[in-house]
Amino acid sequence: MNYDEAQRWIERIDPSVTRDRSLAAQLAFLAERSKEGALTNDAAAAWYALVQEMRRQADYYERGLIRKLRSDGMTWAKVADAVQAQLSSRQAAQAKWKRLLDPGRRTTTGDMRRGGRPKGTGTRPPESG
Repeated sequence: MNYDEAQRWIERIDPSVTRDRSLAAQLAFLAERSKEGALTNDAAAAWYALVQEMRRQADYYERGLIRKLRSDGMTWAKVADAVQAQLSSRQAAQAKWKRLLDPGRRTTTGDMRRGGRPKGTGTRPPESG
């Protein structure tokens, strides 16, 4: 279920919730609804879609903040300092920026080696023998 489908599902369940349109209100609605008993698959899928949308929006605003700080001339070390304890170092600030630009980097399968490629998948041409 994607975000728009989640919106339509919530609208069918309780139209008053989607009048607000805030993700926080809709997530609170689903949390309250979950106290009534087990979640249906649709409710769980809607909840997850809303969480994903909230994460997408947070990443958008975080990218904007970092982009603004860098365009104002801040070094990565100063960016890390400006957001206080959220990013502990220049390296952490740069790594966060890379994750924000490429959300696919957010997770790994755990089988990656340093350098980003599994062993044996280098770009070297095959050896001719």
